Amino acid sequence: MLLTHSTSRFGEYVWELHTPDGASIGRAVALPGDTILLTQVTVAADHRGHGHATRLLHAVCAHFTETPIHVVACPLAGEAPLDRASLRAWYGRHGFTPHPRRGDPYLMLRKRGTPCTSLHAGRAASSRP
Repeated sequence: MLLTHSTSRFGEYVWELHTPDGASIGRAVALPGDTILLTQVTVAADHRGHGHATRLLHAVCAHFTETPIHVVACPLAGEAPLDRASLRAWYGRHGFTPHPRRGDPYLMLRKRGTPCTSLHAGRAASSRP
C-alpha cells in the first residue's frame, strides 16, 4: 500500500492510502490550528480490518507530535458496523482521551507528545475501524 500526504487548496492536511494499482482505499483529513482537528479517517468497506485506518491515524499523529489533536469520535453516516463506543475505544487505544465539551460529548483529545503507537500494537492489524 502507498501512503501519500498533501495539503489541499483549503489548507487541509490530507493523507491517502492507495493500492499498488493506484486505487484509493483510505483517507485522513486534518485542519490546522493551535489544536489540530482530525475531521476524517475512512477506509473503504472492503479493505477494513487490515490496519489501514490505524496506519492513517499513525501518519497523522506522527506529523503532529508536538500539537494537540482533537477528534469527534462519532461514525459517519453509513459507516456500519461502527458505533460510537467502538470508535471511542479505538481512538483511546491510540492515545486519545475523552474531552467532552458542551454540545460535543464525543470530542476526544490526543495531547502533545503522546506516542504514535497503539496501546495494543499487536492487535492493530485486526482492530476496527
